Amino acid sequence: MTEPTDSSPSYKYDAFISYSHLDEKWVYDVLLQRLEQEGLTICIDERNFQIGVPSLINIERAVQQSRKTLLVLTPDWVASQWTDFEALLIQTKDPVGRGQRMLPLMVRNCVLPDRLSIFTYLDLRKSADFDYQMRRLVEAIRGAGSEKPPLKPNSQSGGIAPKSSSYGYVIAYERGLERLSELLANADTETMLSFAVLEARIRENLRSERLFGSTETLRHERSQIVHELNRITLDWGGRSFTSLGE
Repeated sequence: MTEPTDSSPSYKYDAFISYSHLDEKWVYDVLLQRLEQEGLTICIDERNFQIGVPSLINIERAVQQSRKTLLVLTPDWVASQWTDFEALLIQTKDPVGRGQRMLPLMVRNCVLPDRLSIFTYLDLRKSADFDYQMRRLVEAIRGAGSEKPPLKPNSQSGGIAPKSSSYGYVIAYERGLERLSELLANADTETMLSFAVLEARIRENLRSERLFGSTETLRHERSQIVHELNRITLDWGGRSFTSLGE
């Protein structure tokens, strides 16, 4: 288990896995086995939940005691587990995920509830990309600086994709986020919530590019985030988000 820093809370587990029991075989045979092979300490219901305690209380304790919470997203999870997590999200001090303690894993195609669709998920649906994505997951659970991050093979050259270096647009985005935050000082709650979600998403996107190299998926995702930031900036500042960073 990764040791917490002095400024971090002490967690009993590295991660808690929330899943539908209809996906149990994949969770135990693939996900849990891989994470424990990496030396991570995992909380999972059938062996860690207290007998006789209501399910929601067990889930709440598991989330509180775990550095990260993994949501195994499938149609069965949405149908059977989402209600409990929606209640927890409403109560949490981190409802928009700025602490990045919730890691959604898209395992099978499913329609996500609106409150959950704001989070960027890790895509485990493609077998050709599975090992790389799992290494990303392990790094995300351990936290920044825990070890040298994995690099993704370059399909065209057969080599290793280089990590991103100092891109000028990263500085521009940082400047834009700071200025937009100032513009929204007196904005309504809904707008502030939308901005907080987009800010967390673009920072995570840039962090992933820095660690793993630029990919088409990351660039496409960032383009969508900037589009939404442009919409907010035009509404509140009469100009584009991109221009704020200039």
